[in-house]
Parts: sequence; structure tokens; C-alpha cells
Amino acid sequence: MKLKKIFTILLFAGLLTSCDFMDCNESDYYSLEEIRGSYNRVKQFVTNTYGYLPSNFCNIDGAMLDAATDDAVHIYETSDIQRFVNGTWSANYTVDDKFSTYYNGIHDANFYLENLTGLKFETWENSDDYEDWMVNYPNFENEIRFLRAYFYFELVRRYQNVPLITKVMTMDEANAAEPATAGQILDFIISECAAIAGKLPVSYANMPGAEKGHATRATALALKARAALYAASPLYNTSNDNSKWVAAAEAAYEIIGQKSELGVDLDASFSNLFGATNYNSKEVILVRATGTSSSFESANFPKGVTGGNTTTCPTENLASAFEMNNGTAFDWNNAAMRANPYKDRDPRFYLTIVHNGMAWPSTKAVEIWEGGANGLPLTNATTTGYYLRKYVDKSITFDAGSASASTNHNWILFRYAEVLLNYAEAMVNAYGDINRTTANCAMSALEAVNAVRGRTGVKMPPLPGNLSATDFLKRVKNERRVELAFEGHRFWDLRRWKELDESKDIYAVKITKNGDEISYKKATLESRTIEDKLYFYPIANTELFKNGNLKQNPGWN
Repeated sequence: MKLKKIFTILLFAGLLTSCDFMDCNESDYYSLEEIRGSYNRVKQFVTNTYGYLPSNFCNIDGAMLDAATDDAVHIYETSDIQRFVNGTWSANYTVDDKFSTYYNGIHDANFYLENLTGLKFETWENSDDYEDWMVNYPNFENEIRFLRAYFYFELVRRYQNVPLITKVMTMDEANAAEPATAGQILDFIISECAAIAGKLPVSYANMPGAEKGHATRATALALKARAALYAASPLYNTSNDNSKWVAAAEAAYEIIGQKSELGVDLDASFSNLFGATNYNSKEVILVRATGTSSSFESANFPKGVTGGNTTTCPTENLASAFEMNNGTAFDWNNAAMRANPYKDRDPRFYLTIVHNGMAWPSTKAVEIWEGGANGLPLTNATTTGYYLRKYVDKSITFDAGSASASTNHNWILFRYAEVLLNYAEAMVNAYGDINRTTANCAMSALEAVNAVRGRTGVKMPPLPGNLSATDFLKRVKNERRVELAFEGHRFWDLRRWKELDESKDIYAVKITKNGDEISYKKATLESRTIEDKLYFYPIANTELFKNGNLKQNPGWN
């Protein structure tokens, strides 16, 4: 039996020291016996399985997933991301189709669990590193179980009912597997995370090698909390079972209640979360590093800036979601706000969006008005009136004669602010009282949201304690939108809430300059067709052909 394992995922290459867990680049053929006899080959197998974790920097034909929501547009009409919004995707013409990708990851995880656990590496017992290996090696099994659970999470939120496979199958067996319900898949994810959380280390800092990039106890609990939140949400919780909201709140509080022991907390600096060393932040629970490059900057520097090509452009929908810094809503009908829409806004606005007149990426202010250096009718200039700042490193330069060093990029998969917002949403849905605490959940929904808003460096005013549950939930959803913008959540949040209609109309800001006077006007950019079938992806017809037991999602036949 020969297995080809191509280790080309440079997840932490250049980011960490040469001994770090994700720094691996090796291709070879090994027999099962050769893998089982070598700690390093087993470790490489695990590394390869981590390689299936997603990165949403530019993973859909150069586009971020937010460009398929009302938060952004992708400037290039030929990008595959456009199929999400122009109605051209189908079971024959899929987009972001990860069905086989994640089942490959699940296969590798099942293979590991069946063949690569309980090893002793006896041949190497007298080597200098043997004791260290045998400290690290037992963790791999639980990391693999975490990864398998995560891959199932990515599948269930795309395709709903999919086969739940927990053993290595022959091709014929796999192609005859019956789908499990989405509820069964989510329950499996939750139970797996509960089973492994206590077995995973809180940190690897004191482990041999002190490698970064592994799943930790907080990582497993964060996936459990997210899966529980999805299970409670309207898309999946069709019977409106309130106990699911209670379970989601308690799952999130498992992290909140022991944040000190887990070593997680909010970062005082919001901008610190999106730079080259964000993996060091106490708020970041798990990142997927994508290596060292300047391609993300090239793709998102404004058109008109040397080397800038423009891809993901925030919409006015998102810009308007950011409050004034006194906590009032931004309103285009307010003459003072309309005259200077970028004054006195939520500090996160300026760390997420590049607006007209902002010094970016150098000390020169961008000119996004019609006819300006970075505005229309310049080819491929932003059509929304905004450029992307979040995750973009302004230290990169493409100017001739300048040293343009590449930079590390690390995509956040889980961070503590999301856990707090998950908790707030679950608590208010569970109890209908924003100030309620329980024996198992000693923080109120209001306290959780205000912790996110009140972090040092943001200091947004707290939400008032007299909001109704309905009004508070609206504020929580808006808080998720601005706090987690361009982190891959909005696309899925609108679906699990069954609120895709909210993303129908897309707005831009039209900026004109007359002499020294600049005026701003909200304008409709496009109106999209929203159908119920969009709540889940179509299963590709190629997959249906291979496995006749799969059922196509409603509306895609």
C-alpha cells in the first residue's frame, strides 16, 4: 500500500522558526509501514491535514467571501465570486465547491485515527528527541479529531445534509453513503469538541519545541460554541427549540468563564488583530497562516496607487452600519452627517474601510471623487466609493526604487470577540432578557456586547440596559457586522438567520468635487435577486452522479 502525501502547505513558512509545526515542504511516496515507523512522517501527515483549513483572504478566484454579501463588491465582473450574486451558479456550474475537498480532509483524518495512533516508534527510543516526541505525539489524535469536526462544520453550512463518515471507506462504500441530517452533523461536531477539549493543551508554549499553529483547548471549545450557535439558529432550528439557544449560550460561556485559564481575552488594540503577528494576540484563538507575500496588498491597494489593482470594495451598506462615536446611528438624512460622513465615527470604521480623504497607504490622501486620482472613471477604480483596509498592510510599497518587503498574513478562524458575540446572541434568544444571568452563565448578554464595544482603543459607548430583547438583538447583529467585517462571517450569518433579503439592495457613495467643495450622496449600485434556494449550496451534479443516495438541496434541481 503506497500513500502519496504532498506537503506543500507553507502555513507558517517564514513566520515562525524552522521547527514550527506548520513549516513543512516535502513530497514523497511512503508505505504505511514507513509512515508508522517515523515520528516525523506521522507529524507531516498531521501537518498535511491542517492544510485543508480555509483561508478567505482571496480563496474564490481572487475574491473575499464578503464580496458575495451586502458588505462588499468585487470590482472584476469575470471573477467567480460574481456567480453568487448574478444568478449564474448551478449544480452544473458551482462556485466555492468544497464537497470533495473537505471529504478528502475527513478521509485523511479517519485514516490517521485508524492507522497512526498508539505508536511507540521503538526504533528511535534511544534518540535524543524521543522523549519530546512522546510528549507531543499523543496530542495529534485530538488535533485530528478537531480538524475532522471543523471540516464537517464547513460541509454542513454549505450543503446541509451530508454523509457522516467516521471510518476509512472504499470508494464503493463512500459512493453509497447515506446523508445524515444537518442536525446530526452539528450534534457530532459539538460532541467531538466536548470530548477532546479537556485532552488538548491550553497552550503549547511549554511543550517541546513550543510550536505554534496547533489546535488548543480553546480552539475546540470555540468550534463547539459556533456549531451550537448554528444549531440554534432559524435555518437549522426549524422547530424553534429554545433549549438549543440555552445550549449555545452555555457552550460560549465555557470559554468566557475560564478565559484566564485558557489564556484568552480581548486585545486592547483592534488593529493588532489583523497584522503580521496577530497570532501572538491573546484574542486570537486560531489562525490559518498563508505565508509571506505582498499579493493581498497588490489586490487591495486603491487603483491609482502604485501597484494597486482593487478587488474587494466595501459598500455603503457596511459603511452606514458603523455608528457615530457617541453611539448614535449614522443617518444620511442628517445634514451634518451627510456633509462630512467620515467624521467622528466608530474607531473600527477607520481600521476597516478606506474612505475619501484618508491618508492611505502612504501619507497622501486618497481621492475617490469622480475624476480624482483613485476614483472613477479610472479603469477598475472602486464603484462603491470605498477601498479595503482590514488585513491590508500599508508598510508594503510597490514604488519604483523602493524595497517592497513581503509580509506575513494570518487568517483568523476563531477569536474571543466572536465568542462574546455568539454568547450575547444566544443568551437574548434563550431568555428574552438582556440583563439575565443564570447559574451556568454568569455574564449577561448586555455585558458581553459592551465588553466588545468597550475594548481599549475602541471605547464605543455601552448599549443601554433598557433595550427590548428585539431591539437588542438588532444591535447584536449589527455589532457582529462591524466587528467581524471581512472575516468571513456575514455570508453565513445572513443564511443562518434566514435574512438574505437584507442583502438585496447594494449601495455606494457618489462623491463629487466642485472647486474645493466635496459632496457625498448615497446611491443604489445594484439590486440582487434573492431566492430561498440560496440558503444552501447546490451539490454538484458530479457528486450526485457518483452517489445516488445524495439528495439535491431544494430549488437546485
